[in-house]
Amino acid sequence: MSGNSARNTAINGIHHLAFGTKSSKYTYEFYAEKLGMPLVRTENHRQKGGYFRHYFFDMGRDQYLGFFEIHDVGENEEYRTDLSTGLGMPIWVNHIAFDVGSKENFDLLNARCEEKGIAPRRVADHGWCQSLYMVDPNMIMVEFVYTCDPKAFRDQTPEQAYDLLFNTPKEDIPEESRKKSTKVGG
Repeated sequence: MSGNSARNTAINGIHHLAFGTKSSKYTYEFYAEKLGMPLVRTENHRQKGGYFRHYFFDMGRDQYLGFFEIHDVGENEEYRTDLSTGLGMPIWVNHIAFDVGSKENFDLLNARCEEKGIAPRRVADHGWCQSLYMVDPNMIMVEFVYTCDPKAFRDQTPEQAYDLLFNTPKEDIPEESRKKSTKVGG
């Protein structure tokens, strides 16, 4: 195996993730009003003759989701916020995955999404976790996950994970490894 597989203990999780938005209104409605993530901080700044707003939603555990609404600070006039499709990839490649902690919370969130009109949604069983997928107003894929089998997720040594990553030819990937999901709601 190449490199050092030891965990960097100076890194203590995520403080925040930050993304661009063209509509703070729709972003706020999605995350605060529909998903129930409180808006906890907003900063407004002037820069290069323009301005930007940077604001944060509480994801729990002192972790935050930030957005930038930018105006004349050096952006391309026709910039895009769709992380994956804007780069020519399937929408599910670049995404945010939130831990919901339990099957009960997963079901409550799915019911909340149904009640708040968030659709379409997809549910996938990955074996070690269950996932609920949706797309935010910025065309960013959002996933809510609960780990139903933590041992199955961590059943590889770092060496095995490395071998699978770098030494598995395409033809050795089994057909049954295809991902399956089911549409739910609206």
